[in-house]
Amino acid sequence: MSEATHVGQAAPTEPDLPTEPALPVVPAQSAAPAPPDAARTDGKTSSPAHTAAPGDVAPIAEVDELSVPQLADGVALCGRYEGVGYTEPRYLIARADGQMILVSELLYLVASHIDGRRDLRQVAERVTAAGGAEISASGVGYLVNDKLHRLGVAALDETVAEAPHADPLISLAMRGVLLPAGGVRKLAAVLAPLFQPVIVVSVLCAMVVADVALVASGSLDPAFHASVGDPAHVLMLLALIVTSTFFHESGHAAACHYGGARPGAIGFGILLIFPAFYTNVTDAYRLDRAGRLRTDLGGLYFNAIYILAVAGLFWATGFAPLAVFIVLSHVQMLQQLLPLIRLDGYYILGDLVGVPNLFAHVRPFLRKLMGKQRPGEQVGAGLRPQVRLLVTCWVAVVVPMLFLAVVMLFLRIPRYLGTALQRGHDYWISGLDAFGQGSVLAGLLAVLSLFVLLLPWMGGIAFTIRAGRQLGRWYRRKHPRHIPRHRAPVTRNRFGLRTS
Repeated sequence: MSEATHVGQAAPTEPDLPTEPALPVVPAQSAAPAPPDAARTDGKTSSPAHTAAPGDVAPIAEVDELSVPQLADGVALCGRYEGVGYTEPRYLIARADGQMILVSELLYLVASHIDGRRDLRQVAERVTAAGGAEISASGVGYLVNDKLHRLGVAALDETVAEAPHADPLISLAMRGVLLPAGGVRKLAAVLAPLFQPVIVVSVLCAMVVADVALVASGSLDPAFHASVGDPAHVLMLLALIVTSTFFHESGHAAACHYGGARPGAIGFGILLIFPAFYTNVTDAYRLDRAGRLRTDLGGLYFNAIYILAVAGLFWATGFAPLAVFIVLSHVQMLQQLLPLIRLDGYYILGDLVGVPNLFAHVRPFLRKLMGKQRPGEQVGAGLRPQVRLLVTCWVAVVVPMLFLAVVMLFLRIPRYLGTALQRGHDYWISGLDAFGQGSVLAGLLAVLSLFVLLLPWMGGIAFTIRAGRQLGRWYRRKHPRHIPRHRAPVTRNRFGLRTS
């Protein structure tokens, strides 16, 4: 991602289950795996929901016990989510659109016994035998109609509605595909052997040696002085950064393949105001914790490989931009480890604690601060005590930092806009002058600089539109408009009789 992020990884979605302890992991990368952007695009992914006692039973409408539930086309049951930080086990269901959904054991058992032939009574018998706790046909019908149907997994009397998709506020905007899934899988298969343990240890040790040698040589300061202001050197640096970022994303895909999962497309977009690449490694949620962490760290490992190759070229040629690039790559790697937004560090932290969507716990934290906490709601509800403490600390750090960052950004927008207009005018004039004087490299550098200058504003506009859309949805939920009866849509029951 510009920051090379595998935002493509979207966090799995988990529904609210009023009949048992449950916590939604994401409303859209929540019901989307939801989500893991996200692809494990990115994840992508919402707010913790009501938690009921295990014995509580929600009101269940009467259903025909002979009704036959159906799974939606393309639904696959992926098994238990390993390394989970919840007090109760969670299971993964994959939808045809590539999104993962994180569900409770009961919902997973229900889905696993739906085969298109068994009726509700037969499904209930099998779920009771497998789960050890009795559930009625009406209970299964409720779970299918009220839970699995809303998640786009199964349906009873009607076809599965359009499945919910995650639309997290902090996610990639203006996405495009650089390499489709088929090409990524072929590339990943070729690169996957680089994750052999012996090769990994050798690469990391060699990078440490190369870094020490580069610093000890005293070449860095002269290299920076030689590169600054030289159009050819700056263009070379830009090319190295772009290719290394793509190689970083290939590392996520190769690690995903090495663990036994199937990577998706590699693409690009804008994360907040920063250009970013992403890799769709949603399928990595099938892997155990070690496999998911390998996928998270695969991009940084490939950065190390790229740095080694560039270091070799620098020692062979002495070309100054190569040394500058090595320093910038290390800065980018450190930046990737910050777990504040959906960069590699965010996914690493999530997989370490076993919580695929950390941002899902922000909303209850904010409600608590505003004194609007729901009965029984708490930050990290449903998590193990140690995990709950870590997640609460993460939320307590991230929320004020992101809030201050957004406030400072809006306060400085007038100043930034004035500077951007002046710089854009300067780049435009210098580009025209350079091309007019036959200096192609200087002209290209001016054009690229103008393009880079525009990207944050494009990302800011996209972020504002997304924020406005979510605010509008929230307002419509809080203030539903009255629809006159003669304009209301006609609804019919399953016998075809009009009910409205």
